[in-house]
Amino acid sequence: MSVDEAGRGCLAGPVAIGVVHFSETTLRRMANSEILIGIRDSKILTLAKREFFAEEVKKHALYWKVVFVSQRFIDKFNINQAIFYGINRAIPDSNIIEKPFLFIDGNYKVKFSKQVVGYFSLPKGDDLVPSISAASVLAKTYRDRYMEKMDAKYPGYGFSKHKGYGTEMHRKQIESLGISPIHRLSFLKFLRKEKEETLFSDGEPI
Repeated sequence: MSVDEAGRGCLAGPVAIGVVHFSETTLRRMANSEILIGIRDSKILTLAKREFFAEEVKKHALYWKVVFVSQRFIDKFNINQAIFYGINRAIPDSNIIEKPFLFIDGNYKVKFSKQVVGYFSLPKGDDLVPSISAASVLAKTYRDRYMEKMDAKYPGYGFSKHKGYGTEMHRKQIESLGISPIHRLSFLKFLRKEKEETLFSDGEPI
């Protein structure tokens, strides 16, 4: 069973946790297929390919799930705790898959609330392990769709373009429009810092 997240470093919106599990039979059958060979880290796939692979993953996976953890949770507990919480929510109950072993993208030490055999945390795993790439694709696909809906709900920020990441355009729109209900307050400290630096850098000494 493989795990990856999308939206860890965003200034707005939830973090998404994707979990995918293929049966051994399916993995053997798909070993040389376009799905496992062609799928890569979702951030470098085109939108069309990401949507295609997302549907293929869902079609062939024995189990898959995407969980959102809100910006409110992130602000209250921090991003790592949000990811750990999301992983525990996304892992299936034992009556669905008994005590899975998890491959997790990143470098995490996770405490589990559900029974697992163990886990292996792998930096850059979404580039190295196709099943982690599959989890990455699902997480990003579903999160991007959500942020496109938020663009319609909170127009002007450009959420459909940058998906909540801290682009120059996004930062300028925050300064122009203010903070929306889906912004992560704990991630916006740069605004205060930049204003303080601007306030004092050109002023006369007291």
